[in-house]
Amino acid sequence: MSIFREFEKKLEGLFEGVILRAFKSGVHPVELGKKLVRECEGNKTIGISRVYVPNRYEVGLSPKDYTRFESYQAVLATELENLLISYIKEHSYAVLDRPRVKLVEVDRLREGEFWIKSRIEGDLPQEHEKVETHEGIVRHGTGTGPALLEMLDSGGGASPVFDISTQPVQIGRIADNDIVLPDPNVSRVHARVELLDGSYVVTDLESTNGTWLNEKRVSSSKLNENDVIRLGSTRFIFRRAND
Repeated sequence: MSIFREFEKKLEGLFEGVILRAFKSGVHPVELGKKLVRECEGNKTIGISRVYVPNRYEVGLSPKDYTRFESYQAVLATELENLLISYIKEHSYAVLDRPRVKLVEVDRLREGEFWIKSRIEGDLPQEHEKVETHEGIVRHGTGTGPALLEMLDSGGGASPVFDISTQPVQIGRIADNDIVLPDPNVSRVHARVELLDGSYVVTDLESTNGTWLNEKRVSSSKLNENDVIRLGSTRFIFRRAND
């Protein structure tokens, strides 16, 4: 099965066909996926021992298309990133960290028009550095540094990063939480991340809309490097700081 057909089937499964029927006009998610892959392929950089591709992608959409995507943005961004990872792995390319896809509204674009910009964020490994990858994503350090949650899709500037290595972290909408999310789709007390028996674990706290790990709903699950946690419309990536 091609990665694009697999991508489409994932979207159909996640939304029971609703999202695909909604995009009979304007930009279609699969069209975005194919253009993202072409952008990835067209902006390769030859490193010392590997071919590197962009890790940051910005997708400009018309106001009508942006509004159409708005309810699904967090889910769609994760699946577009997963599509890029599949392509990178299939072609034995390398990427400095998990690809990030951000959708932005562009007033001058008409319905059905869109553009994609990409870049490599970070420094490519030097000649003397040994490079190890997992699914094409470069491993940094030994993976034993402090555990972090980085908030994705947080607007301009640097993404907020939360150190979760010292104590259990509770996430939700009310002020009593350790991480407070002003997201109407997040429950008052939504989820907890903590270290249990040597592994970091995310646990849903009987939230209304569920806790999603790499777009699979979970009640409790171990976290691995570059996993994406979604609570409502808010996404976090789990990673270990460089040690």
